[in-house]
Amino acid sequence: MDKRLDKLKRIEANFAKNSYFGCFNAPIFSYIDHKSHVCLTAPHATNSTVRKHLKGSDWFTGGIVSYLGEENHLSYIIRNKYFYKKYTISSFILKNHLEHHYFLDIHAMKSRPFDLAVGIGYCRPDDYKKELAIIQKLCQKYRLKYVINHPSYTGQPGLTGRLQRKLSQATVLQLEWHPKYRDFNENPTEVLNITIPFIKELALTLNSLHKTTLPYLITTKYTLIQKLKNKINWIKYILTGKL
Repeated sequence: MDKRLDKLKRIEANFAKNSYFGCFNAPIFSYIDHKSHVCLTAPHATNSTVRKHLKGSDWFTGGIVSYLGEENHLSYIIRNKYFYKKYTISSFILKNHLEHHYFLDIHAMKSRPFDLAVGIGYCRPDDYKKELAIIQKLCQKYRLKYVINHPSYTGQPGLTGRLQRKLSQATVLQLEWHPKYRDFNENPTEVLNITIPFIKELALTLNSLHKTTLPYLITTKYTLIQKLKNKINWIKYILTGKL
């Protein structure tokens, strides 16, 4: 077995314990500090509570993020176990004063006609001009189909939107991966040769930029308008059968 794949599987096994309820004696979240500007996150490495209901784990995201963090000396935050009360990664970040980082938030989506969904929350594409240019080049390099702010994957309800609202900063991106590009049990070649190099290049490039806070201010008016637009787009997708 490829040593990289073996390591990914060993790491993922920690989150998969107890049917992805994780290690009961571990903290809910762990922050592993490698002194990098960019911080990778896997807020659903194990099961969690969302809207008072159980949300299943984003399988393989814990293994991928932990592996990338350790191999490339990138700081990262991982959910270690299920907690019966809602405890978000944004709350953990703010409580521990970690908001100085630039976050790449790694998630898992179901099968779609695209490979990667990039969520920029309440921001406009111009607020992420540099990042989106890098992502476009990487997607061309690795032949990935991607979308920006798909109605189902805007990042608004999660870390991206929450930090934007709290901090008025465009310093977090949500990356939702198709099963083909995160399931290293079924698709090890794609994960090892595309997903991991993609995230690594993106993270290290952003880390080298040492990006400062953007002069982006989220207004209540814009937030409400954007929510309405996303709702309309979501309905359109359903009616046209493209979801």
